[in-house]
Amino acid sequence: MPSKYYEGEDFQNLTLTEARLEGLTLVDCSFTGCVFERCQLVRCALTECRFTRCRVIDPKSESSQVKFLSLQDCALTGVNWSLLLPAGSFGEPLDKLEACRMKYNFFTEMDLRRFSFEGSSLTECMFTGCNLSESRFSGCSLAGTEFFQCSLTGADLRGAQGYRIDVPSCQLKGARLAMPEAVSLLYSLGVRLE
Repeated sequence: MPSKYYEGEDFQNLTLTEARLEGLTLVDCSFTGCVFERCQLVRCALTECRFTRCRVIDPKSESSQVKFLSLQDCALTGVNWSLLLPAGSFGEPLDKLEACRMKYNFFTEMDLRRFSFEGSSLTECMFTGCNLSESRFSGCSLAGTEFFQCSLTGADLRGAQGYRIDVPSCQLKGARLAMPEAVSLLYSLGVRLE
């Protein structure tokens, strides 16, 4: 990729392993069937790009940002989204997430109000200091996923399974939960049911 600026490009079946990508700007590009393993993004910017059936494993980021990504049927392992937050207060990394599998992803101080995680699997992920008000997790597999110091006000977690919420640090007013996961919230309060 000799050019540093791409707009409206379509990348298919691209495989990059331990590549150092420096100074790239990608706008409104689509990636289909691509694999990115342990790649390093240095001073890169991705805006309104779409990823379909892609696999991203343990990316590293230095002074890079992503905005309004759309992910469909992707597998993402070891992504620390806080390292990809856009500069300033405009825009969030994710715009749409559909039928994705996320493992060991970290979400820190992100504004994900009204965001839909429905139909996706988030395993051993961590949400810290995020605004997840009115977000939808219904039917998600959230095995080992934790929420700490998050606003889950009005969030829909019905049918979601395997998550842990630190009740003392999270805002839960109006959150919709189902059994037996709702009972597991008592554990973080030190309450034991017998």
